[in-house]
Amino acid sequence: MKKITLRYFNVNSSAFTLNESLVRRLKSKLVSSASSRMMPLNRQASDKSDVISDFLTVLNDNIIAGTYLRIANSADVPIVTEAMLSKNQFKVSTINKNANKDERTCLDYFYFCLSDSRLIVTLDSRSTISRFETYVNWLLNTKDSGEIISFTPTINQDTISVADLKKITINTNSSVLAAGDNTAGGTNESSVISITKKALRKLFSDTDSLEELIEDNICSAKLVLNFSKPKSMSVEEYKSRTTGASLKQIEDPENIKIQTNGKKLKGSDVLKTEIIDVEEDGGAISEQEIYQKMIQKIRLS
Repeated sequence: MKKITLRYFNVNSSAFTLNESLVRRLKSKLVSSASSRMMPLNRQASDKSDVISDFLTVLNDNIIAGTYLRIANSADVPIVTEAMLSKNQFKVSTINKNANKDERTCLDYFYFCLSDSRLIVTLDSRSTISRFETYVNWLLNTKDSGEIISFTPTINQDTISVADLKKITINTNSSVLAAGDNTAGGTNESSVISITKKALRKLFSDTDSLEELIEDNICSAKLVLNFSKPKSMSVEEYKSRTTGASLKQIEDPENIKIQTNGKKLKGSDVLKTEIIDVEEDGGAISEQEIYQKMIQKIRLS
């Protein structure tokens, strides 16, 4: 058995409605050859591409499970053969001659399961979901329609209670503090940075150079939210006042730190993950089994 970690995300869309299913639209793009849905990472140097290589659809539940690959031209990933290794020496030029431009090499992959409201992936926790997000928007051509599809990590509400919160620290480059769209002639600067610059002008004489330090991330500021029960309020009342509040989505957990009564947590510590066991044979896991288990999980999420 092999242990696989599942990561949970919420699906956010600016345009999809109940009559315009995200999954149904995605399925319609998967009817032709895999080559037609290969997204080059760079059009000027398209040696690497992303693609949904395999998929399983559940018609009644509007669910699709599949495999997402990042591939490269074999000519860009030279192959060392057994015959070459059997020799005493071999040159790099010989390796390059073994590259086959008609073949492609799988650089990495992960499994996914998608519904209209949830996404589950086996993507390594060190990687962001942005690559899959970019691919889905590209495949559905949302740029032309003005739609925006995004995936934000799901919060595990069992890991934290608002009543237990002591402090939340947010870095200024967090999307939580983003000021929103630029206005004509304006700048997209967070309020925290604006306040920091005002404070610098009052504290120092040469503020122009200090503001440049902020722009270069040499001098930075953080927003700290402190939580404490007023002395006049009972513990029972404090808990009842915070019962209805819960953490929402955290788009960039690496920029948020949370302190509770007994723990110090990173934003990633409160994200929903789950470990499942999947059969393996000779190091290869059963793809049909992982598809089925992810489909079961997304139905329950």
